[in-house]
Amino acid sequence: MGWYSDGDSRAFEALFERYERRAYAFFFKRTGSVERAQDLYQDLFLRVHRARHDYDCQRPFAPWLFQIAHRLLVDDVRRAYRHREVPLESSNLHSRASHGENALSERDELRRVLGALTVEERYVLVSAKVHGLGYAELAEQLGKSVDAVKQLASRAMRRLRGVPRTSFARPVHL
Repeated sequence: MGWYSDGDSRAFEALFERYERRAYAFFFKRTGSVERAQDLYQDLFLRVHRARHDYDCQRPFAPWLFQIAHRLLVDDVRRAYRHREVPLESSNLHSRASHGENALSERDELRRVLGALTVEERYVLVSAKVHGLGYAELAEQLGKSVDAVKQLASRAMRRLRGVPRTSFARPVHL
């Protein structure tokens, strides 16, 4: 990375080839969408290019890259949440009223409960419990130790257990 931050374009190509699969897989696992993963993947390498002068060559490259990827994903999730789109299939909720209302209320309850967590706690918990990522991979992405990530997940679970549920909501199990 040192050569690249000094302006060597061949070094960028080498970094790109080395991390392109892992970066794409990182986004695809978390979005489940080929299109979103491709967009985020391209944005990642654009951000890496823009931030190349901020990279500390004394530190490992992969955690720095995946920290940028994590931030990019969090930004994308926030943007998507603010600009939620309702698919056309969902516009026919009246024909499936009871099932649709239940699903919507459960989704809203899940968002409310997860909203009690910090962004990092939510990311670790959902990545580990829903997407099945290992603590070692999460530790590498976040630039933390495996024990620190486990502690973060444990703390998040304790906080979730303390969040009051609405009267109609089922318990949330992750």
